[in-house]
Amino acid sequence: MSEQPQASAPAEKQLPVPMTDAELRLYQQESLLLDDDYTTELRLQVTYYGEALLNRVKYEVELLEKEMVALSMVFNEFLDEVKVMDDKIGNLSTSINQGKLQAAKEVDQTIKQEVQTVVEQLRLLPRADLDGVEVLYQNLDALHDNYQVIEEQLKTLEEIGVKTEHLHKNMPALEKGLQQFGKSIEERQMTLLVGEQEKEEKVDYDALKQELTSMMISQRRAMINHLRQAQTMANPKEVELLRRNQTGFEKSYKQIMQQFELLKQSGLDLTELENDLQPIASGLSQFERALASNQFLKFTEKIYEEIEVVNEQIRDAQACDNFDDLEILRENVEALYENCDAFAEELEELENQGLNINSVIEHYEVLRVSVEQLERVVQDSSNRIGITSGTLG
Repeated sequence: MSEQPQASAPAEKQLPVPMTDAELRLYQQESLLLDDDYTTELRLQVTYYGEALLNRVKYEVELLEKEMVALSMVFNEFLDEVKVMDDKIGNLSTSINQGKLQAAKEVDQTIKQEVQTVVEQLRLLPRADLDGVEVLYQNLDALHDNYQVIEEQLKTLEEIGVKTEHLHKNMPALEKGLQQFGKSIEERQMTLLVGEQEKEEKVDYDALKQELTSMMISQRRAMINHLRQAQTMANPKEVELLRRNQTGFEKSYKQIMQQFELLKQSGLDLTELENDLQPIASGLSQFERALASNQFLKFTEKIYEEIEVVNEQIRDAQACDNFDDLEILRENVEALYENCDAFAEELEELENQGLNINSVIEHYEVLRVSVEQLERVVQDSSNRIGITSGTLG
């Protein structure tokens, strides 16, 4: 008989491992099986209040984020306003400094015009009659009034911090001219009152020679001052004024030469006059050379070139919108401060040479103020970019 196949034995069933009393109690505690109704109610309340608190915190955080965004927008607007105000302050500072320089220049020009007016009045004096003398006295009073006004203007300039030493140097010439003018009027009036008759047809060569001598003296003094200005002036904007003065001197020289040719017919000894003509002619020819050798003018021209660079950097800083460009601008600020220090050292060298640098310092101060303005604009841009990007620069 064939053998019957035997049934396989059933798999052995795995019985759960019995837990100890401590493990069973821990299991019941973790699965909350031991909680009574009161504990269950407390757990539900804790869960409810916890979720409510979490939702409240979430709401407050979202609200705070919105407020921060709004605050950053307001702060950006504030920075824009600060930038505008800073620009206005910088422009105002520059305008004030330029206004001071312009005021000093106008006073200086007024003094020179008054001196020239006195010279013109002295030329008219020999031909004046009694009525003309009265007019000249009125003109003298007006010139004295102008002199007092100029003194008040100088005092005002000193009070607002403008250097006036170079302006005071021209005042003695004006004062002496007024004294000479008053004395000459008195002499002319006395001559007319005692009845001395003028010879109309015959040229008074002696008087003409004396008049020409006075004109040449005035021209020579004015020429010396003119050349001194060409050598020491520090404002590039005044070069054109000097060139106009040069043209006026050339015209006056032609008039002197015309009268000199007339005097040659007199037979008088004109050797002294010829000698006096030479410095005037030489002064006219030396003008361009004096202008080219002006150390102060070359220095301030470099300063104003640097100011143009600073102004360009200010425009770049105002338009800057990333930290990489901002870092370059900071480096440029440092470089410009170094350039200011280099200018200051050059000024010190000029002063050590015995030169009066007061006329240059005002222009240097304009440069220094401009660089400080650039530094503020760069800082404002850093704050603006930092707020916008959420990163401090």
